[in-house]
Amino acid sequence: MPLTRRYIPEKDPAESCNFGLDYSFILPVGVGIESGTLDILTNTADPQEASSDFTICPVTPRGRAIYAMLSGGIAGRDYQLRWTATDTLGNVWPRTCLLLVAPTS
Repeated sequence: MPLTRRYIPEKDPAESCNFGLDYSFILPVGVGIESGTLDILTNTADPQEASSDFTICPVTPRGRAIYAMLSGGIAGRDYQLRWTATDTLGNVWPRTCLLLVAPTS
């Protein structure tokens, strides 16, 4: 993922794929992720809940990252993926990334 926190390339609305977020750049050494959640909103001036646009599989922690399989989305829409991870010490780490849904070439 580039420094803009936008997933590249765009997600085609017809495909299913894993999306994730690596927390190793902020978690102290020796601390892992216990659990995580994902909320999806439209990336607009007034964000709206957009989870109904997607099928979201359960969020799975793997080491110092969390992942979820996503399918769906509406072509031409920009979304906020709001990840929340809880580490092994009980600290909560919310982060937002951007995802554009568009047919890919």
